Amino acid sequence: MPKINRNLLFLGVAILLGIAASFMAVHYINNKVAERTQVKPQETRTVVVPVRDLEKGVLLSDDDVATRDVPVEFVPADALTPDNYQTYLGQLLRSPLGKGTPIPGSAIDLVSDHFSTVIDPGKVAYTISVDESGSVSGLIVPGDHVDIMLLLSGEAAGKDQIRPLLGDVLVLATGKRAQGVKPSGDDESYSNLTLGLTPGDAQRLGMAMKVGELRVMLRSAGNKDAFGLETLSKADLLRMGRPVVSGSGIQFIIGGKQ
Repeated sequence: MPKINRNLLFLGVAILLGIAASFMAVHYINNKVAERTQVKPQETRTVVVPVRDLEKGVLLSDDDVATRDVPVEFVPADALTPDNYQTYLGQLLRSPLGKGTPIPGSAIDLVSDHFSTVIDPGKVAYTISVDESGSVSGLIVPGDHVDIMLLLSGEAAGKDQIRPLLGDVLVLATGKRAQGVKPSGDDESYSNLTLGLTPGDAQRLGMAMKVGELRVMLRSAGNKDAFGLETLSKADLLRMGRPVVSGSGIQFIIGGKQ
């Protein structure tokens, strides 16, 4: 019986094991690639979308919308759906909408026939008369926030002064144009502002109108910061530019510097 070379036997076994290991490695890699490249079914949600581009300020109608299945990751939490979209028909768009994109409820102003429904609980609506300066040249619109200053003069104040009265006040209406209420006409001119106030602030404002003149300052959008204003008298104002004699000329102290 011929003698088997043990070295050749070990070499053959090693080769067989290497081939087996290679096949197993290739099989493992193929399985992992298949797992990672497998396309999972995409979850969608049926929402309401515009059938055309819609401009800000238009009233949403049934002819403007259709349903569409959209991947859930692109659907806003308050998106209009076939179940609730009819509530928003005939309402005012507060921002433009693109064709085919889900419509968020926050993009629509829900308007009412009753002004009382837009007043926050615990607050009241209070109207003040304004002129060209008091209305910031007629540029204030419902939804803006304003600060109210009280201008006192003569015996009412003992001396002329202007003082902060109310800060960060919501404007509910300008004339007959109201936030959240269907417009009653096309005339946007106005001579009064209706403000949303606590009853106590409304009381203060009513008394202020008796003792002095109101001045309105329009806040920038989204600004909630306190301005830190204090009462300013006529004497305080003149003291800011008090003249100081130095040599043959006259210098004015402005901001604490000569």
